[in-house]
Amino acid sequence: MRDNNNKLLFNYLPVIGAICIVLGLYLGKFLYQDSSSTPIIFSGGSGGKVDEVIEQVVENYVDPVDENEITEYAVKKLLAHLDPHSTYIPPKEVEKEQERMSGKFEGIGIEFRIFDDTLFVINPIKGGPSQKAGVQAGDRIIGLNHEKVALGKLEVDSLVKLLRGKSGSKVELMVYRPFTDGIINLEVTRGEIPIFSIDAAVLLSEEIGLIKINRFSSQTHIEFKEAAKTLINKGARKFIIDLRDNPGGSLNSVVNLCDQLLPEGKNIVYTKGENERETFNSTSDGEFMDRELAVLINQNSASASEILAGALQDNDKATIIGRRTFGKGLVQAVIPLKDRSSIHLTIARYYTPTGRCIQKPFEKDDILAYHSEELDRWESGELYHKDSIKVIDSLVYTTPKGKTVYGGGGIIPDEFVGLDTTMNSPMLFDIIDKNLIRNYAVKYFTPGKIKGMNFEASSQSLSQSKIIASFKSFCLSNEIQWVEKDWETSEEYITNKLLANILRVKFSNAGYYKKSAELDNDIKKAIDVLN
Repeated sequence: MRDNNNKLLFNYLPVIGAICIVLGLYLGKFLYQDSSSTPIIFSGGSGGKVDEVIEQVVENYVDPVDENEITEYAVKKLLAHLDPHSTYIPPKEVEKEQERMSGKFEGIGIEFRIFDDTLFVINPIKGGPSQKAGVQAGDRIIGLNHEKVALGKLEVDSLVKLLRGKSGSKVELMVYRPFTDGIINLEVTRGEIPIFSIDAAVLLSEEIGLIKINRFSSQTHIEFKEAAKTLINKGARKFIIDLRDNPGGSLNSVVNLCDQLLPEGKNIVYTKGENERETFNSTSDGEFMDRELAVLINQNSASASEILAGALQDNDKATIIGRRTFGKGLVQAVIPLKDRSSIHLTIARYYTPTGRCIQKPFEKDDILAYHSEELDRWESGELYHKDSIKVIDSLVYTTPKGKTVYGGGGIIPDEFVGLDTTMNSPMLFDIIDKNLIRNYAVKYFTPGKIKGMNFEASSQSLSQSKIIASFKSFCLSNEIQWVEKDWETSEEYITNKLLANILRVKFSNAGYYKKSAELDNDIKKAIDVLN
């Protein structure tokens, strides 16, 4: 009988323990209340200690202290102590983040840049209000609602607020259009603007198409499907998916994209937290699962980009080309706070289908070293030589078709392509630092000034010698010391980027990426592999 009673008591111990904890927390509220009925301070818990310290600092510090500022500082430090990706997002940044993830915002819809105290339109967003109103690449917006804008005194964030607004509201743009119309006024009715996650979809050869993905938002898989179908209609049978410098984004979106590329029932990714595991598999035969694929990656491809590359590599569906990815494999839950701020709290880790953990190692409380790890890759030679990639012998995995893949953080490519430094020069770095190549293209070219009705005709119409001479003068006017030896070293790169940026003015990103591909070693390798 005693044994049965003991067993019964043992079964109820967890319940009794939980009740005791709850009672203890409740009674603990009263243990530190003094006789003068001052506000209760919960010294029994760590959260109470933080509140107590902040209260003491605000009340007693030698100089005035902003309570909100030091509270946010404490929160940031707390989260940073956990891992490099648990972060605090202040209220003003939450809205921007929601826009990026949802893939839309409200405004007039232009990509712009400010230089020489002038707002230059890089491109009106396709299908957006500005394009419908007649705004063109190369236009200068010099006034709003019949008043000139003093950009020298205006912060970019303030200008963005003036241009944005509720859908249906109107704004009058005073536009200077060089070379043709002079100053004109255009009325733009603001609307909902898509933030496209696909920069370009271009045909590089008769049967190879390139799709450049800059991030993963809720609409990426839909954009990809449309882009792929457009290229297929032009003759594409094989695809290069460019994930270079893509920092990641929505998990659901990358899973949905993998769904289009894999047969039914294939594992895409799984996550493991403290006590649970969640698995994501393809739900049906993908519409593009029979297409040959090459995927471009580099040291800045992270998170969702690594999920896509890892899923296609581990399922023997694509050749991965480039350099090892960043190694961001921690899963964050977005937790909203009462003041409309939020925290991104790590709750799990990502694993590829073969079982590789994507997350690279890190030291607690050393975020600087974590985010400067790319510098270590430069110094170790990893970005130039395949043999310099650190491979951990105990973290070797095998794909279903017998291909060897490696764990230890990030995705290691099947085909390594080192960075090409043969065209680097001090003058080139100075030109890039001042963003002169793109600024030159936007300042001196408009769509109407570029001859030809298609990419090939326009590309052939551009006089390289005249452009180079004009660009040299532009550089000198921007305090670049022109060094002939440096020019000889970097001429091919600078000329290619000049032409690419000029063609972007007329053909948007498609023109830029098609021209840039001619000098892109990663793309050249991908074409060789697919051929």
